[in-house]
Amino acid sequence: MKHWGAILIFLLGLGVVAGCQMPSETNSTSDSQGVMTKRQVLTLATSQPLTTLDTDKLTQFGRLNNTIEGLYSATGEGQAQLALAKKVHVNAAKTTYTFTLYKDSYWSNGDVITAQDFVYSWQRALAPQTKAPNADLFVGIKNARKILDGRLPATQLGVSAPDKFTLVVHLDHPMAELPQRLTFPLFGPQNQRVARKYGKLYATKPQYQVYAGPFMVAAKGNTRQHWHMVPNPHYWDREHVYLQRINVDVYHTTQQMWRAYRQGTLDEMRLVGISNIKSYEKQAAYTARPYSKMVLLNYRQFGKNPTVDRLLKQRLARLAISHAINRKRLGQDSYGNTSLVAQGVVPAGLSRGQKGTADFAAAQPEQATLAYQPKLAKQQWATARKRAGLSHVTLTLSYLDAPYSKKIATLLRTQLQHALPGLTVTLQKRHWTVNQADGPANADLTLTTQHAQYADPLAMLALFTSDNAANTGYWFSERYDNLIAQASNAPSFNSQRWKTLLKAEGELMKNQGVTPLFQPASTYLINPKLNGVQYNTVGTQSNFKGAYFVK
Repeated sequence: MKHWGAILIFLLGLGVVAGCQMPSETNSTSDSQGVMTKRQVLTLATSQPLTTLDTDKLTQFGRLNNTIEGLYSATGEGQAQLALAKKVHVNAAKTTYTFTLYKDSYWSNGDVITAQDFVYSWQRALAPQTKAPNADLFVGIKNARKILDGRLPATQLGVSAPDKFTLVVHLDHPMAELPQRLTFPLFGPQNQRVARKYGKLYATKPQYQVYAGPFMVAAKGNTRQHWHMVPNPHYWDREHVYLQRINVDVYHTTQQMWRAYRQGTLDEMRLVGISNIKSYEKQAAYTARPYSKMVLLNYRQFGKNPTVDRLLKQRLARLAISHAINRKRLGQDSYGNTSLVAQGVVPAGLSRGQKGTADFAAAQPEQATLAYQPKLAKQQWATARKRAGLSHVTLTLSYLDAPYSKKIATLLRTQLQHALPGLTVTLQKRHWTVNQADGPANADLTLTTQHAQYADPLAMLALFTSDNAANTGYWFSERYDNLIAQASNAPSFNSQRWKTLLKAEGELMKNQGVTPLFQPASTYLINPKLNGVQYNTVGTQSNFKGAYFVK
């Protein structure tokens, strides 16, 4: 099968994020057996055991993205290229996409991958009994919003399979970013026959799941401390998958990971909570990976305390909090020097203008609202506090039960209490689960990290419309909603769409509907003999399809 010939690029390449060193990739062909070791076994670390293989129950796909493939796959530059689809035809109105699938793409059990597998997968993701955590990504496909609102059954989604290898997708309106969206693993197929065969057992264990990607989770050897993947024997491009096995070991402490890395039993070590990161920067194993995510501060404006609500509903109070934050210090003291100060809610490097020169984040028109101005913050805070009738206020700050989140929350509390007179911040831990959804804010202030799921500003900006589940504080601006709707309806990546998106982010930042803090870049030590890994800046992070070890 010659999937290579179907590559179709839709988005201008992303530039390397300033201040971050991208991992080097070999330019030599990975078919050169002479430079490869005989043992091609990669061992990775995770902090969470494998609890589900159901793509509809995952908020983060992690290593499992290597078992999934869809109509498109993402390149390392955030572009979209056809994968399981051989070709696509788009009608003149840009509202109907007709995909022709390859006839010789197979599931890991040998079943042919069909168009109906996509129909089943997408409808299942939107069904009330499923309602996948990232189901909002379907909005724009015909009837998706009505289905999510409970006004139509999932079977009314605008997707159909007129024959075994033809998939037709109808949209409510043109969506210039559709190919980028479809690279996200949630849009991959699911084997309807297998799902019906196993019923409630489907995807609960490796033996009750099948895979369309280059790897499959092995049925044996899975424990709460370990799981592993092996090559999918029926993958269409199996001859270019070189790793014999990918081990994923669960570690509960950084010390355990350090010990394994130093002993050579772990090939990748994330530098978490390391005070002397600079001492590693000149090592061949060191790399800093920029990623399209943003650490954010969300405001609850409809809580249990009317007085606190009166305070946080004020734009001036939110501006005061924004101006009180030293973002450079906050990012450096938590993630290290590789983190980038937020220029807006859209991460640096996510999207560029038509000529490939203007980074969207740098063009954000209301960057002054994010400037560290402690004197102005005190003035604004005093006025907002007076309007709310408060001499002193206690605000709860919710953080995820994870090392980085706790550290950021602690540092942020210190900064805010120091800069804003009469403020006390109490920390409130919340726990992480595999199928966690955002849900309503349960504290006055909430720390979250939002990832761009596809390479377009809309991936971040759409999260803060009034009807999006990620808008946990229920911030609302009719003007903002209208601007996002205009950009969502644009038929192409033209200059008018770009300007509309910039206006939308300006509206969000001017009002501080959410306060962006910084863009983290994770630092790692990686076995220098590992080559061919595709490190993505958007969507899913690491693709090991073409990875291999050299001698």
